[in-house]
Amino acid sequence: MILPKPRLMRWNGNAVTDHNRSPLSVDVDRIEKKHRLANGTLRKYIIADKRTFSCSWDMLPKLSAQTVDTFWGGEAMEEFYNTVPGSFSLELTDADGEIYTYTVMMSDFSRTIVKRGGVDFWDVSVSMEEV
Repeated sequence: MILPKPRLMRWNGNAVTDHNRSPLSVDVDRIEKKHRLANGTLRKYIIADKRTFSCSWDMLPKLSAQTVDTFWGGEAMEEFYNTVPGSFSLELTDADGEIYTYTVMMSDFSRTIVKRGGVDFWDVSVSMEEV
């Protein structure tokens, strides 16, 4: 028997749905100082690597109860964005069940209402930056 994989991410311990989620993009921004010496050699000091996480959901149900895994839907994500202005914990779980935790801040959140009816569907896009 094969058990289903756990959700990919949690925001402050709250599971975010994988319902129609695009791949999670992780970009690294290297904070560094570099300069050339008098003899032409390059010196580089790496201060830190900071990550930027971004992903989107297509045709995401507005309500969490209507997602395939009953994790956070569009409305819960938007409420989180509107009520947590500062940093929060982002947990990412890989296929082996190993959890990576980052302290991040939301840098962008957008939603588009795609379909209305008995069930409202949204397109949601999120970007987060490591603190």
